[in-house]
Amino acid sequence: MGKSSKRKTPNYRTLKQNINKIDKPYRDICHRINEDNRPLFELVQGSTNNHQTWPGGYSDHINDGMNLIRHLYKFFKKFGRRLPFSCSDALLVFFLHDLEKPWRIEIVDGVARNRAGLKTKLQFKKFREKKLLEYGLELTPALQNAFTYIEGEYKDYTPTRRVMNELAAFCHAVDTWCARGWYDYPKAESDEWYGAGRFRTTKK
Repeated sequence: MGKSSKRKTPNYRTLKQNINKIDKPYRDICHRINEDNRPLFELVQGSTNNHQTWPGGYSDHINDGMNLIRHLYKFFKKFGRRLPFSCSDALLVFFLHDLEKPWRIEIVDGVARNRAGLKTKLQFKKFREKKLLEYGLELTPALQNAFTYIEGEYKDYTPTRRVMNELAAFCHAVDTWCARGWYDYPKAESDEWYGAGRFRTTKK
């Protein structure tokens, strides 16, 4: 018997494929957001200094996190403990969580910085919400909580009650790891995660 010619299926998906895992009607809106703004999304870096700081790093950060979400969600489910949110919910929140960045980050004299009017967390939040309104994307209260607190509770923290819901906590963990643990992933070449790569250097 000869060796099978069947190729191993990559466990890493493209951004478009990951958006396809989001439930409707959010899926169609996310595809529209991505397609309308793809030239900008694929130009801006993932942050000013701390993670995915290369051209197109924004799209790579979003996609790397969405890939991690897909696998972590399956892993968490194996424990049999209740997850009060769907994988689609987590993918949606992660896709949207940095939506202001492509308009916020600019390069001046080779240095990345925040544009005027987009320098504070409150300004970031208002810009993201304006974009959601522009695309007619209405979030449920649970999704809104995760969208608001994915980067932490900050001044809203109180010892008297939980502010961040379970979905927010899950997405927060993924975002923290992608930004502080895998800050230089995906690799342009020879990424250890089978099938992973930066969209600019991955062969289609």
